[in-house]
Amino acid sequence: MIRVLIFCVDAKLRRSLEPVAQQDAGITVVGIADDHRSFVRLADRFDPDVVLTQGMPNDVPFTRWRVRQNAAAWVVFIDHKSERAGFEALSAGASAILPLSANLSAIIAAIRLIAGGLVVFPQELFTKSSDKPGIVGGRSNETEGGSTGLSKRERAVLTAMADGLSNKEIARRLGISFHTVKFHVASILEKLDVDTRTEAVIKAAQLGLVML
Repeated sequence: MIRVLIFCVDAKLRRSLEPVAQQDAGITVVGIADDHRSFVRLADRFDPDVVLTQGMPNDVPFTRWRVRQNAAAWVVFIDHKSERAGFEALSAGASAILPLSANLSAIIAAIRLIAGGLVVFPQELFTKSSDKPGIVGGRSNETEGGSTGLSKRERAVLTAMADGLSNKEIARRLGISFHTVKFHVASILEKLDVDTRTEAVIKAAQLGLVML
């Protein structure tokens, strides 16, 4: 049985996702949350196999949960016209990207595919991502940080942090959004087991991940 947790603020989209379990006996919806705290509480309680979210949440509790439970596959629903949102979701580690208008059959198919370890995203993003090394995340995201498990993108953010750049400056350097930078910074702090950016840079230097 595939355990699915839904995190969605928009009531209309939430209602369209609720019947997923009714259409497939192999899927069960363990919970539906419309705020970050409720989501984390439900996620810790039910340990879902697949998480469905409206857009890419950038709240720190959600990010910390993602770091702790990165085995959970992640479906992000975005505006199909927003190429940037698609790349941001891939960079953050999404296992599947679906348009907000996706029908129930497509959603169920995506859930089953990513629960089996595959990645699902639009063909146009696949074509364009070939020019953006390391952008495809998912559960199989390649890491370079040894025991820290930092991804290539997180290493790039960490290097920029060591250079003294602010989140906005990091966003400009890497060509990603401010919210995506916040997501990666929170993930870096969690993986390095530190509370501040300064501590992260110091520990990274001690581990030989960055040069000061």
